[in-house]
Amino acid sequence: MITYNGNGGMNTLAVGINQRMSTLRQLPEEDVRLIKAYAEEHPEILDYKSLYVFHCLSEGMAKTYFLIGLEGKPIRYSTYEDFRLARRLMAAAMQEGVSELAVMADTLEMDLGSLIDGLLYRNYEFLPYKKRARSRTVASINILTHSLRPKEFNSMCYMYTSVYEGVYAARDLVNMPSNDLTPRKFTDMVSEMLKGDNIIIESLNKWALEKRRMGGIVAVGKGSMNPPQLLSIAYQGDPKSRDVLGIVGKGVTYDSGGLSLKSHANLEFMKDDMAGAAAVVGVIRALMLLKYPVNVLAVVPLVENIPSGMAYHVDDILTMYNGKTVEVKNTDAEGRLILADALSYAQEKGATRLIDLATLTGACVTALGTVRSGMIGNDQEWMNRFFKAATEVHEKIWQLPADEEYEKQLESDIADLKNVGGPEAGAITAGLFLKQFVHDGTPWIHLDIAGPAFNEKPDETGFRGATGVGIKSILHVLQGGV
Repeated sequence: MITYNGNGGMNTLAVGINQRMSTLRQLPEEDVRLIKAYAEEHPEILDYKSLYVFHCLSEGMAKTYFLIGLEGKPIRYSTYEDFRLARRLMAAAMQEGVSELAVMADTLEMDLGSLIDGLLYRNYEFLPYKKRARSRTVASINILTHSLRPKEFNSMCYMYTSVYEGVYAARDLVNMPSNDLTPRKFTDMVSEMLKGDNIIIESLNKWALEKRRMGGIVAVGKGSMNPPQLLSIAYQGDPKSRDVLGIVGKGVTYDSGGLSLKSHANLEFMKDDMAGAAAVVGVIRALMLLKYPVNVLAVVPLVENIPSGMAYHVDDILTMYNGKTVEVKNTDAEGRLILADALSYAQEKGATRLIDLATLTGACVTALGTVRSGMIGNDQEWMNRFFKAATEVHEKIWQLPADEEYEKQLESDIADLKNVGGPEAGAITAGLFLKQFVHDGTPWIHLDIAGPAFNEKPDETGFRGATGVGIKSILHVLQGGV
């Protein structure tokens, strides 16, 4: 919960600190004296980006101050640094085990939106499988500021908390183990989560997919005892408009690679191969609270890619939903096969613009690491708009080239396409494979989120696990309409 100039406790307080100590005027004199003495012994606490935890006993009470250095802050800087520092502040508060955190925002010289964004980003844990675990998340955040009127601040807080309702929902889904989150369980959970007046949910089971000849989804899901599903969720915020943003998320609830079996090392964390599916669910969950006047169609193909006597093979030829044929050269290149059918289906159901999100290729991780998502598209203006939106909400992406020459790698001697292009430019050819299933004139963006979707190792704040990447960017774009 976030409050504005609330009446919560002041025993755990974040405050900026400079050489003149001018930011401490509102603190009790005894506390100021103790902080000054500490700063004289440890002048490094004044440096920009520094964050120190200071404990003291004042007025008979134990107090915890989070001292944030301000000296040397550049005149021009990116608000991303504010976002990072806010994440560190929340991590420190969680480490201290505080239930309430007061933040003297006017002393921090930080962008207020980036401050709130960073605090909420880090204030998350996934504990349902730890019976004796005690949550360290901060229950109450009290922002102390005079820079906004209460109505403006409350509106800002409602927006951020609604966004993070979607982000946390997505993180929970990705963090669940694959033995609990099968395609059917995903469908059931999400259908229950997203019940609403302006929500229409459709679920197609294996037999319905076979009947519709969705060859990609059916083939990838054949090997598992948990049959495939296709989930579509329509959010109707503006029934009078024909503009519909289609968001398609890769939903491989576990990816073994199929008959092209992954190595032991690469099998770990493969429960996260449905992070794209979770992200589009998170977008819809947030929209239910934000009530933006837009129309969004989420399409989620759900499969387990498991080897068995029923699994699809290398050298199979699949007929996709749009009628194109694909020669399978690697069963571990399965995400593009299910996304291809889902993209076709989204357009059939009225999507006028498209964004797909997928933990699609290790090649994208090789190229961009875990810092940025890769982006490919067919409309530069649409991509520029998305890039700007992503930057403003502190999600990092990078546009990959999409020259026609790369598409030649996908040519097959016996089918319309191959599902892999070879060892070179794997992230690019994977995106260009999906392009073959997008209608001419339909603006489309592909986001390969394989790197930043899941922190396999703790980040600079100790955060690990699912991130919910992509949700904030899409919602920020939707603020301006489809």
